[in-house]
Amino acid sequence: MKALSLVCASIALAFSGFSHSAEIDHSHIQQFGPVAIPTSQSLSAGSHSDALRANLASSLSANSDIDIFGKSYQWQAVDTKTAAGWVDYKVQLSAERFTQGTLTVSGLNEPQIYLNGVLFEASAKAEIALQSGDYQFMILADGSDDESEFSIDWQGKSDIDNPSFTATKTHRVSPEQLFDSEVVTSLNLSPNGKYLLQSKSHYPANNDNKPVSVTELISTSSKDVLYRWQHSAPASAAWTNNSKQLAFVADNQIQLLTVDGINLNILANDMENVSGLQWYGDNLLFSWEKPYKADEKATNKRFQALQDRWSYWRNNSQIYQLDVKSGFIRQLTNDKLSSYLLDSHADKETLLLTRSPVDYKEPAHSLTQLVEFNVKDLSEKLIGEYRTFNSATYTDDGMYIMAGPDFMNGLGVQDTSVVVNNYDGQLYWRSNEGKVTALSKDFDPAIGGAAKLSNDDLVLRVGEGDRGQLYLFDISKKRFNKINAGMDMVNRFSVASDLSKPVIAYAGTSATVPQKAYLMKSGKKSLLFDSQAASYADTRLGDIQDFDFTNKHGHNIDGRVYLPVDFDANKQYPALVYYYGGTSPVTRNFTGRWPFNLWAAKGYVVYVLQPNGATGYGQAFSGRHVNAWGDYSADDIIEGTQAFLKAHNFVDPKRVGNMGASYGGFMTMYLATKTDIFAASMAHAGISNLSAYWGHGWWGYGYSGIASKGSFPWNNRDLYVEHSPLYNADKINTPMLLLHGNADTNVPVGESHYMYTALKMLDKPVELIEFNGQDHHINGRQARFDWWDATLAWFDLHLKDEPQWWNTLYPETKAAESE
Repeated sequence: MKALSLVCASIALAFSGFSHSAEIDHSHIQQFGPVAIPTSQSLSAGSHSDALRANLASSLSANSDIDIFGKSYQWQAVDTKTAAGWVDYKVQLSAERFTQGTLTVSGLNEPQIYLNGVLFEASAKAEIALQSGDYQFMILADGSDDESEFSIDWQGKSDIDNPSFTATKTHRVSPEQLFDSEVVTSLNLSPNGKYLLQSKSHYPANNDNKPVSVTELISTSSKDVLYRWQHSAPASAAWTNNSKQLAFVADNQIQLLTVDGINLNILANDMENVSGLQWYGDNLLFSWEKPYKADEKATNKRFQALQDRWSYWRNNSQIYQLDVKSGFIRQLTNDKLSSYLLDSHADKETLLLTRSPVDYKEPAHSLTQLVEFNVKDLSEKLIGEYRTFNSATYTDDGMYIMAGPDFMNGLGVQDTSVVVNNYDGQLYWRSNEGKVTALSKDFDPAIGGAAKLSNDDLVLRVGEGDRGQLYLFDISKKRFNKINAGMDMVNRFSVASDLSKPVIAYAGTSATVPQKAYLMKSGKKSLLFDSQAASYADTRLGDIQDFDFTNKHGHNIDGRVYLPVDFDANKQYPALVYYYGGTSPVTRNFTGRWPFNLWAAKGYVVYVLQPNGATGYGQAFSGRHVNAWGDYSADDIIEGTQAFLKAHNFVDPKRVGNMGASYGGFMTMYLATKTDIFAASMAHAGISNLSAYWGHGWWGYGYSGIASKGSFPWNNRDLYVEHSPLYNADKINTPMLLLHGNADTNVPVGESHYMYTALKMLDKPVELIEFNGQDHHINGRQARFDWWDATLAWFDLHLKDEPQWWNTLYPETKAAESE
């Protein structure tokens, strides 16, 4: 092993990279201070020294120039002369692979080592293990030692642990950025468009992995903040029709904020489990849930229905009305089934409600009752019972309904020869006389959400291929018009409901552009929030390219390719192929549970494709999901990967990995029974046994009622057995990593255990990692980082021939023993 010494002495030879035999030029080390402002105790002394130094390090990490008690300081070249006062040094480090070593500081008093602004080691020596990426080390100390020569030494664990110490203005994206950076989490425009309720959240350093959220009431014209909530965020916020007041739930109270004068009043106390506030004239409607509580002495539970696998199913929620002036609350509905409020019509004195009785007679093995409730006399009228119903909202002379294509005996089906996918959302209109019309039968994007304007036009959020876009539905012309949002993915939006022309607040991302939020009036946008400027200004991202191909059936298969940061077309890169393969496309979000930009920053070419079965490409395309379970999608992924490799000669065809989660995890296992094109695979929360998931998974029987319409284990053995990867495990040769949360209620962890057992018995290369306490999605901050690490370390092991990271994470595994 060799050591690198960053010695603060005059050097004639300047260079930008790393060398074992040469010293690093001063340009790669920066110094702040010494700062000799009088203080009663040194930085390291005193009862609050840890907090004092942590705040100082955070500020020094983020700023180049700082005024301290009226005196200006800035980062500068290293000064070897000893001087009184505390001092800080900054060094940038770049690692092109998993790197381990020891960082040793000499010649400083009470040094603390910070990594990317966060305390790493309160010592002069730190054992360090780094993923590939760009880092900033800072050494904060009370001062220098007259008797010792200042140095920062790096000693790699082995000859491969050779980072470069170079000063650059930009850095590759990090996991912490993607998870921690502040984002807009909700938007709520007042009906007149003059005010906006906006919530933001981020994860600060050293906050015990907990987020910090802030909600602000903003004037849309001046952008001034009129009111701020920080510790008790308003939930279920609802504006009065005149935009003068805002009702919300906080601290188990229903509260009312009057905008003029910013007066806050408590309307009701002890409002635990209250949600869904809606104004009804001058009164409020809301849902109040009573959680089910089992007998404390009970030693068993008798299931009443399949829905009893859902933890919340026995809770009961009913609709209540609050008289704002008196504070009197009356219960409106009282039913054994929960009543869910969709909309209200104060002039007609009616509400739209839904209830869901147990009914398995037909696919999708669930039933929704749409009920019109009369507030005056508490009477009810059943409008209809539907199998594919999603939501409804009143219009002046009827109502909009969103449901699947099979709604009303296939009213929304484009082609009766196609077995449609009822997750492909459609729009309908029902007149007051009961006539129902399909509005979106010839509109291929899948309709997901809607907000109504005063003239009954709708602003729709739709899935259009792998993008989430906004459309305006003009009810007078029965026409869908796209709204130019200027981003790939609109993730949340709100409209000024009292206006007839769209005024919209929305937030979203593009595939390689972090979140932005805008206010749009008359088609013109004004920026509300820019995550790129706030959190990614110095971040270097790779490029993205579209890559579509035509499969053997003549279907266009949509795809995109993320190129590594600092891409060089003359190099050979490993590649990762990602897909879902189920009913939803893999959208073009900037970040999320599947951080494609991070993978590209780690040196992988990333190919994402949308095989047959996904919504947003038309009913024929999404219909190929039904009763298929891999039939079309596996062929598309194999054929697409082959086309991708043929078109991209900078990808090494022998170093290609694949992965997916949930249905995509099923696809990963299923693909391994069909092809050896991949050198390594990862399946997260995958389904290995279709019958077991159908019978035990949280959504198993209901999802199968759409994805496996009309098919059951007793009438379609080919689907439930032959399409289950478990029953074909002997055909698998690809090294398989199985990841699963051991508290997964959607896809029980046993689905990975089945496959792990099979592959172990067959002596096939397999690893199983459970994430303690994690459900279907790995959402905890540290758990998310560990999950990402396990995935990338697995592929580094198999696609880069770099086992060190994997063996460091899991030193007892077979992979480590074979080293």
